[in-house]
Amino acid sequence: MRKPSTDRGGPLDTRLRGKVRCLALRTGAPLPRVCVGYSGGLDSSVLLDLLARQMRARTISLSALHVNHGLSANADAWEAHCRAACATLAVAFTAVRIRVRRAPGESLEEQARKGRYAAFAGVDADVIALAHHAEDQSETLLLQMLRGAGPDGLAAMAEYAPMAAGPAIWRPMLDVPRAAILRHGRDQGIAWIEDESNLDPGYRRNFVRHRIWPALVEGFAAPAVTLPRVARLQADAARLLGELADIDLATIASDDGLDCTGLKSLSASRQANLLRRWISRSGARAPSEARLLALQKAIADSTNDTRLRWVHEDLQVIRQRNHLIIRAV
Repeated sequence: MRKPSTDRGGPLDTRLRGKVRCLALRTGAPLPRVCVGYSGGLDSSVLLDLLARQMRARTISLSALHVNHGLSANADAWEAHCRAACATLAVAFTAVRIRVRRAPGESLEEQARKGRYAAFAGVDADVIALAHHAEDQSETLLLQMLRGAGPDGLAAMAEYAPMAAGPAIWRPMLDVPRAAILRHGRDQGIAWIEDESNLDPGYRRNFVRHRIWPALVEGFAAPAVTLPRVARLQADAARLLGELADIDLATIASDDGLDCTGLKSLSASRQANLLRRWISRSGARAPSEARLLALQKAIADSTNDTRLRWVHEDLQVIRQRNHLIIRAV
């Protein structure tokens, strides 16, 4: 395990210093408490190295969290590697072990992700720093497109995203190409682990990474630049749609629910935008296009004298006189 003899900077160090200054302004903390989500792979190892330099420069306080999913025979060796690397850098280290079980309708990847984020929520820090980079963002956009997502999904990952509980998620390398991360790792003599599951094309992200991405790089000039740009534009569109929904909600919403007359006066797409926002504010995931169309049809067909009951997850939308109301099932 190498120990850096100097803190000589490079292009990524300069880039990250600017991100840390922005983080301090965003959090209002003169010394933001940053916890790295540290897997031991190339990307998180480089991020740990970069942030350790900022820690030594006294611009942040730093810790690391390793989530041991127990899915590989090498999981304990990876945890030991991460612990040793953090000891070398004098970074406080915590390991959390989670049990990942396949749930009906969910992939093992999704269960592992939920376990990680549950662990992140319990960390005493201002932000969890994750090492997602430009190619990760591009892959996420492609996967969301193939799922038929709307602007919220096509916005992919945000650089800074508050969680419902615990620290915010911070992705300071989201605009960094993987080639630059690999170059930094090699230049600095950083040791990292290789997770054999990253080569398994049975995982959808791996299929995109190893089968689709090489063809895109061969056929197009700079997909790792243009696809993240698409995600940023979709994030702008999603914000604007959210603002429009809030304007409409302020007009037709009340303590009694949504005014049906006002709702029916909106165009179909504006109705859907408002209903999606209204439902998500109640804590449920946004309904699919088909489910939302079913709700809109029920609203259009209903009157003060007809019943309406639409169920989504653990919520139901009912009609009372001229108002739509959300209640628990």
